[in-house]
Amino acid sequence: MLPFPFEETIVKAVFGAVSHASFLKPVTVFFGSVVPWVTGIWFTLSLIRAKSFKLKFYYLALAALGVVISRGIITEAAYNFIYIPRPFEFLDMAPVIPHALQSGMPSGHMAFLTPLALAFVSMKKRFGFISGTLIVAIGAARMAGGVHWASDIVAGILVGIAGFLIAKAILPKKLSIGYSEPAEIDEPKRLV
Repeated sequence: MLPFPFEETIVKAVFGAVSHASFLKPVTVFFGSVVPWVTGIWFTLSLIRAKSFKLKFYYLALAALGVVISRGIITEAAYNFIYIPRPFEFLDMAPVIPHALQSGMPSGHMAFLTPLALAFVSMKKRFGFISGTLIVAIGAARMAGGVHWASDIVAGILVGIAGFLIAKAILPKKLSIGYSEPAEIDEPKRLV
């Protein structure tokens, strides 16, 4: 399979600009490779700040089960049936973000990070907005780095949403009752 024709034009232009502008390479690598780790660490630290063990357990279970379903099951199954060459392979260019030659449909990073962002939304809406913005930046950076097409990113986000919704349906309802209030997560204290 080949990417959609409009994707080739978009990715070729963005990937070419990043490849030729030395100041954009570190930014692309940072957002495409480092920020996903930062997002995971931030989620973990946010869980630690939760007031009760049940609250911590619920959000951890929600995120972990969502990730297992979306990244571990759906995405891996898709890799066995769908092969679309990655942009750097298709365009015969060196990727800005180093990556192996394997299918990228759907994006594993997006399938992993989307359930975390949705768990953030359940914990605290502002955290969800920030993490959602970071995920869009990560997806754009991975596209600009030549490792994903736009359709890979969108498919990864949709798979992540599906994994999260399945996880939410599987988890016992009594765990979530009364534990998804935004006030349950403490705000960081500001220095005056």
